[in-house]
Amino acid sequence: MKPLDSEQQRAVLDGAMRLFETHALKDITLDTLSRASGVAAFNIVRHYHSSDNILQAVLERELELMAGAAQPPDLRMPGETLEDELRVLAGVIVDQYRRRIPFLRKLLAEGLRDEKAGALYYRTFIMQGRMLFTEFLQIRRDRGELRDDIDVEAAAAIFLAALTGILLTHEVFGGRSVETMDDERVLGQTCITFLRGVAKSKPEDTPK
Repeated sequence: MKPLDSEQQRAVLDGAMRLFETHALKDITLDTLSRASGVAAFNIVRHYHSSDNILQAVLERELELMAGAAQPPDLRMPGETLEDELRVLAGVIVDQYRRRIPFLRKLLAEGLRDEKAGALYYRTFIMQGRMLFTEFLQIRRDRGELRDDIDVEAAAAIFLAALTGILLTHEVFGGRSVETMDDERVLGQTCITFLRGVAKSKPEDTPK
């Protein structure tokens, strides 16, 4: 029998995303996924082999969609400064995470219950996401815009942790009911603070 074609794979992953938002992982059966996707259960098993592989495929696809929403790391628009670029990238990250809040909330809950699910999420979504931002910083360091002694991988981890930590704390842990998040103010200050630690010149000294 033929493997699942691209449309069938998309249907399975779309169905899995919808189910992940409303069901615990342990409650998602092949039958429910088959009904949600319109793809036969036998064909799903033959293609993905396990529920872990389905979750990994979902995470990898979501990460690719997030990466595709940002401009290529080596592209600078005319008139943009490093701070401008970082602000745009940070805005994309926050927007893409916010679009996935129900899914991320479920993953956080699953990770607390099941270390294996948490490790899969971290290995796929966190580490690979950090690699994308590491590439952005590496190119800027090669251009001489960042300090030579900066560990770009560690810097990428710090920046992404700051952004996602602020967002998830606000969106997932009840911050919405306490205060409104001013995205522009938070993004601006996060980027300025970060650049003060890694850039060769202070953000306010960078020509606009």
